[in-house]
Amino acid sequence: MGEYYNDSRTALENIKDLPVGRLASRQVILDNEKSRITYFEFEPGDHTGWHKHEYHYGALYLTSAKLFHTRIDGTQFLSEHQAQEFKIHPIGTEHNVRSESEHVIKMLEIEFKT
Repeated sequence: MGEYYNDSRTALENIKDLPVGRLASRQVILDNEKSRITYFEFEPGDHTGWHKHEYHYGALYLTSAKLFHTRIDGTQFLSEHQAQEFKIHPIGTEHNVRSESEHVIKMLEIEFKT
């Protein structure tokens, strides 16, 4: 999931102490020269933590998901996804994402390094 600027996932490169709630669980299940695949589980209200995406990436939603996004420029929006939906996202995104779902969200993030 891109790179975090600190271990607590609470800050970006030139910004300190950005508010973040409880963090979603994440497990890197593959990381090689071509791709990185990370499994996420978000309890209701969990956050990704502030991070920047170094690569183009896609999200495969294993469950339905309602997510609230806050970008570094202050832009905020809500996205809703169906189970088995795959969505491509651009390189360079700097943001924090919070679960707005009432159930556990499960998803895979696939980063394309090449």
